[in-house]
Amino acid sequence: MFQNSHSRLVAIFDGVFAVVLTLMVLDIDVPERITWATMSATGWKVLLYMISFGVVAQYWIYHQELFHAIKEPTIQLLVYNFIYLGFICLTPFATSFLSDHPREQAGALMFAGVIFLVDAAQFILFRLVIRAGGGRAQLTPHDQEEYRGAATMLIISGVYIMVGLILPQWLLLVIVLGLFGRTVQTHLWRRWAARHG
Repeated sequence: MFQNSHSRLVAIFDGVFAVVLTLMVLDIDVPERITWATMSATGWKVLLYMISFGVVAQYWIYHQELFHAIKEPTIQLLVYNFIYLGFICLTPFATSFLSDHPREQAGALMFAGVIFLVDAAQFILFRLVIRAGGGRAQLTPHDQEEYRGAATMLIISGVYIMVGLILPQWLLLVIVLGLFGRTVQTHLWRRWAARHG
């Protein structure tokens, strides 16, 4: 009789992601005067926005795959999911903070810390969904690939924190390489599975 509505859950999840992606672009101000300094500052904010957009878009892809097969989520899964979404909602703040303090350790650590928290919550969600679905033995090769990807993202976000501590000015480059590395990993796993599956 009383059940959680899957369609309403998907709607709120997608709504949160849409708002987060939109809020980040609002930090880009149109310069009042066009000078090299203002164009450089605007270019920096656009670059940071594009990288942050890529990070959040990657989370949305994982999230929609994660919740695709769940018809009746448990209360525990809902609670952890809202914790995850809470960390996602910190992304515009972390992006703005890094934008205002681009070469400082505090800005890099804030941004890397939020990414780490999102990745940690995402990994916990994966484990909860796997447990609810009967354990790792029930995973398809695609599911195993996604689980490995979530674990890889958590490890890579730990590297982001180290880079933020040691070389904060290189954080964005390392994040771009992390996104690229995750894409390459997915491609390689799929090729391997096609040959051996």
